[in-house]
Amino acid sequence: MKKVIVILVVFCVMLGAMIGEMVYVNKFYNGLQSDLEAIAESIEINEENVQNPQTEELCDKLVKKWETGKRTLLMLQNHNTVRNLDDKIVSLSAVIKSDNYNDAVIFVRSAINYIDDVLLDSIPFLSNIL
Repeated sequence: MKKVIVILVVFCVMLGAMIGEMVYVNKFYNGLQSDLEAIAESIEINEENVQNPQTEELCDKLVKKWETGKRTLLMLQNHNTVRNLDDKIVSLSAVIKSDNYNDAVIFVRSAINYIDDVLLDSIPFLSNIL
């Protein structure tokens, strides 16, 4: 009987940890996605001058948020997924600072689409399992 109780307790702890991980990852990526959408909107509004203070401030805020959460994501997720998004965010920041509209649009859309894909894979749906 004691073994069954221990097994159930361990199972509940593992289940709680899995749910906590999914909630954290989902919340973090949704926050990043909303920041990226704000950057995309700022880029579209300031098409002639991508390197403006508003867009740079939004981008710096995104990079700071990413750098603080990246280490935790490396523990929770596939390293390649985190590194690919890191490349996209760093490239977006560099392109915005170089005042390149076309590349900025491409990198911000690419990062938004990548996060969409990551969010679809981070929550277990029946279609993901089968």
